Amino acid sequence: MQNEDSKMKNSWNTRHGLTLVEIVISILLVAISIVSVLAAVTQSAVFSKRIDAVYKASYLAQRRIDILKEFDFDQLYPGAVESNIEIDVDDDGDADYRRTTEVVQNYDGNSKLIKVKATVEKVQINIDGTESGMGDPIVMETLFFEGFEEAA
Repeated sequence: MQNEDSKMKNSWNTRHGLTLVEIVISILLVAISIVSVLAAVTQSAVFSKRIDAVYKASYLAQRRIDILKEFDFDQLYPGAVESNIEIDVDDDGDADYRRTTEVVQNYDGNSKLIKVKATVEKVQINIDGTESGMGDPIVMETLFFEGFEEAA
């Protein structure tokens, strides 16, 4: 019996459970993991928003060039020239993008060539109410040649 009593006393003295240091380290490891995942999700959302803006700006620039393909060659200049045209893609009353179309006649010294450059940039409204561009604008260029209506 005495042998069993000493075994019970020894079992109470053996270590069971976790120490405070182990619990604190475990909490820190879990916190670091959560912060890392949240940082990755946040960065992904920012990157996704930027990609969406680039896609929409590319679409708007390409759409402008496609519309100009319907013009007669003689109508491209000055008819296609535009500066700082505001585009509201989400119908909230605020300009989301700004488009400029430049036309160069007699491109490369050839009177039958016209170069068209469509530039679209995302408009960002700052806290103070001023507008600024968001990153690099999307630029698309193409050449039109006299007689392109018949070739299309």
